[in-house]
Amino acid sequence: MVDWSPETYGPRWKNVYDEVGWPRPDAAVEFLSARRGSGRCLELGIGTGRVAIPLVARGVPLDGLDASPEIVEVMRTKPGGEAIEVTIGDMADFKLERKYSLILLLLNSLYALQTQEDQIRCFESVAAHLEPGGLFVVETFMPDPTRFRFGGRAHVYEVGLDHVRIEADTFDRATQQILENHIEVREDGIKLYPAFLRYTWPSEMDLMARIAGLRLRERWGDWANVPFDASSENHIAVYEKPA
Repeated sequence: MVDWSPETYGPRWKNVYDEVGWPRPDAAVEFLSARRGSGRCLELGIGTGRVAIPLVARGVPLDGLDASPEIVEVMRTKPGGEAIEVTIGDMADFKLERKYSLILLLLNSLYALQTQEDQIRCFESVAAHLEPGGLFVVETFMPDPTRFRFGGRAHVYEVGLDHVRIEADTFDRATQQILENHIEVREDGIKLYPAFLRYTWPSEMDLMARIAGLRLRERWGDWANVPFDASSENHIAVYEKPA
């Protein structure tokens, strides 16, 4: 496999995505609810509804967009997930009939777009769907090239009596790409869960926003409103469409 696509991601991850141990959504839901505005919300890469479902439970009117119908079907099995309107499409280039006061792109989903050009197109599509004064919230991890030696690494993160889980990565500093595969070895075989990423720096993301006609309003190190600084492992940016 060379090319990354939703057809790769959805079928492989749908049965294990919710077992990864993602952070609880409570703080994110509180942060986003406070910035929802008066209109509807749109989550790009809505996935299994980790954040969307509790937002809707808080009374936030929300739509979703995702490239993987398999992942969305997992959300449909959860209480409240069946009622969320979801469009299957490309978050780098989408056209919806509604405008939104808040658009979300969470948990490193921006990095799933494999080129800078696609990431810029995503910002431009978002800007076209925001109401004047609307907000675009992006959550990503901060890149740490020091975790790689000789262009790659392997890390064993779980060992049991009947299984081993390993993460293997390669890193290209020139293209800002991380090719990652989560490997599960069991007596009955081996399963691979790939995740190919193209990371960005905050300054690069700010420039993408400016190209799309958005401006930075807030930057945080986590959902608890901790200031972003050189030690931050996560990056939450809030961009605004001028009124």
